[in-house]
Amino acid sequence: GIMLKGAGFEVIDLGNDVSPEKFVATAEVEGASVIGMSALLTTTMSVMKEVVDLLVEKGLRDKVRVIVGGAPVSVDFAKEIRADAYGFDGVNAVDEVKRLCHV
Repeated sequence: GIMLKGAGFEVIDLGNDVSPEKFVATAEVEGASVIGMSALLTTTMSVMKEVVDLLVEKGLRDKVRVIVGGAPVSVDFAKEIRADAYGFDGVNAVDEVKRLCHV
């Protein structure tokens, strides 16, 4: 988040242990272009897929892009859950968000 702020992006930090519903509702209310999620434990990675699935269910998947990252996350996992991008570190995440936003 700090790296994205430094690059000029507006970041809404929802904190830790965020439900899929809160991610999607906040993105919808705020008009977010991208949802970024990071996992530190494999047990939290399932929420990332739930967020993507909920975006599809609510008809928002074409409007909101998803980037994932964190220690247990891989590019293969990102593809598996149909995320739009994988950030392997903060600098790369900024580059990927710029690409997603066509900046």
